[in-house]
Amino acid sequence: MTTTQTLGARADRSSAEPTARDLMSPVDNVIAEDATLREAVHRFLDGPGRHLIVLDRDGRCAGVVCPRHIAQAHRFDLRNDEEIRISELGCAPWIALSPPDTLRTCAQMLVEYDLDAIPVLDADHRVLGLVTAHDIVRATADVPPHQHPRWRD
Repeated sequence: MTTTQTLGARADRSSAEPTARDLMSPVDNVIAEDATLREAVHRFLDGPGRHLIVLDRDGRCAGVVCPRHIAQAHRFDLRNDEEIRISELGCAPWIALSPPDTLRTCAQMLVEYDLDAIPVLDADHRVLGLVTAHDIVRATADVPPHQHPRWRD
């Protein structure tokens, strides 16, 4: 069983500052921790997102896999894609946000851990959403979701 620590209550909360709950994107791609590297590659090629939420057997978050994990998989491991399990890719299950974490906390954690996405978990370690670097930039630029200025009529 994976233990996940959420780093909540790190910054002073302001009612005007967005929280992880406000910033998070919906989860659009999940994979089991016992899936193979080959399965992950296919999910990235066929799926909608740039991140895979890794779930343990109980449906709890075991981490996040991004293309960087896939690219580095053979750097240290010469086995075939069918032999490498997602759980072996080092997807940092202890790094997570809780819904009330502030924008500043979300950004600090992305920078501190050199990540481009962190899951938002409930008290039972179930995934509520995903805060990405893109979500942080969008919030600081004060641009509504999916409303790029060039796309407006």
